[in-house]
Amino acid sequence: MDIITFAGLGALLLMIGAWIRNKYKFFWKYSILAPVIGGFGFAVLMLVLKEMNLMVFEFDDTLYDLFMYIFFVTIGLTSGLNLLKKGGKLLVLYVLVCWLLVIVQNSVGAGMAFLTGTSPLIGLMAGYPSMQGGHGMAGSLAPVIESLGESSALTVGMAAATYGLIAGSLLGGPVGNWLLKKNGVKLEAATLESESIEELSQELKENKEDKITSQNVFIAGSIIFVILAIGMPTADWITSITGFSIPGHIFSLFLGIFFRSFNDKMQIVKLSDQSMDLISTVSLNMFLVMAMMKLKIWELYDLALPLTVILIVQTIVTVLIAMFIMFKVMGRNYDAAVLAAGFIGHGLGATPNGLVVMDAICQKYGVYSKKAFLIIPVAGTVLTDIVGVPVFLFIANLIA
Repeated sequence: MDIITFAGLGALLLMIGAWIRNKYKFFWKYSILAPVIGGFGFAVLMLVLKEMNLMVFEFDDTLYDLFMYIFFVTIGLTSGLNLLKKGGKLLVLYVLVCWLLVIVQNSVGAGMAFLTGTSPLIGLMAGYPSMQGGHGMAGSLAPVIESLGESSALTVGMAAATYGLIAGSLLGGPVGNWLLKKNGVKLEAATLESESIEELSQELKENKEDKITSQNVFIAGSIIFVILAIGMPTADWITSITGFSIPGHIFSLFLGIFFRSFNDKMQIVKLSDQSMDLISTVSLNMFLVMAMMKLKIWELYDLALPLTVILIVQTIVTVLIAMFIMFKVMGRNYDAAVLAAGFIGHGLGATPNGLVVMDAICQKYGVYSKKAFLIIPVAGTVLTDIVGVPVFLFIANLIA
C-alpha cells in the first residue's frame, strides 16, 4: 500500500471502529478505542489471507511516522513541569507511586522474559509502554525496540495493551471493594487538604474553553513542526556522538516540555490547549489505527506462553502496589480506596479505565470522591510519561 492508500484505508477503518464502539456496549465498558477496533479487524483479515497463502501487505510508513511524531510532541506541549508544582502534595504522591510502577513494570517485563527464555527487549514491551502507557505509548515506543533488532515489538505491545485494558477494568472494582471492607473504611469522601489540586483542575478546565480557530491551529501546528525540525536531527547527532540510541520523536517530546515550561513563564506565543488537543487526538487516532493495521499476529505464535506469564505477573504486581502502597500513601480512607482502584485501571490499562472503575465504586456506595477524580486525569494523561519514557529508553539501551 502506498502512502495515500494506507492513510485512506486507515481513516475508513477508524470510522468503522467508531461505529462499532458506539453500537456495542462491551467496547465502551472496557474503554477500547475506535482505532484499536478497526485496525485490529484488518490485522485479523491479514492473518487469514496469510494463512491461506493469498497475500501479505506491506505499507509505506511515511504518514504513520509523521502522525506518531506529531502525537509525541503534543504530549510535551501539554505537560509543562509546573503541573506537579501546582498540583500540590496529593498529586505528587500519586505520581511518585506511578513512577515507581514504571520501574517495576519494566523490570518485571525484562526479568520475566529472561526467565521464560524470551528476549528481554520483547519483555520490556510488555512493561510500562503497554501497561501504564496503553496502545498509544506502546505503538510510539515499539520502533525503539524494533531498531534494536526485535521485529515483533509492535505486535507484542499492542497485544499486551489490549489485555491491560480489560484486566484493569475487571480487577479495579473488586480490589477497591475489598480494601473498603477489609479496613472498615468509613464511607465518606474527605475534603481536600489543599485547594491546589482543585485550582489546577479549574485552570485546566478554563484552558480547554479557548476557541479552536484556524489561527490557533496554525500556530500550534507551526510550533510542533519547528520542534520536530530541531529535535529530530539533534537526537541523531546525540546518538552518533554518544552511541546511546535516542529516537528523534522522544527527544522532541522533552523539547516540547521545555518549550511549554519556558513559554508559560515568558509568554512568547499564546498556545491554545483546545487546538493542541485537537491535533493530538487526530494524530493519535490515525497513528494508532495504522499501527494496528501493521500488526503481524502470527508473530505471537511462539510468544503466546511467555507473554501470558509476563502479563499475569504484571497484573499481580500492579494490584499489590495498589493495595499495599497506593492505599496507604493516599491516607487509608475512602478516597484512598477509590484511588487505589483507579490506579489499577490506569496502571494496567489507561486513564479512562481508571475513571470507569472509580465511577462504578462511587455509584455503588453513593459517595463521590472528588479527590480521586481530580488527581487521576491530571497524573495519568501526561505526568507519568515524563519519567516513564526516559526510564524505558535507558533500560532498552542497557539491555541492548
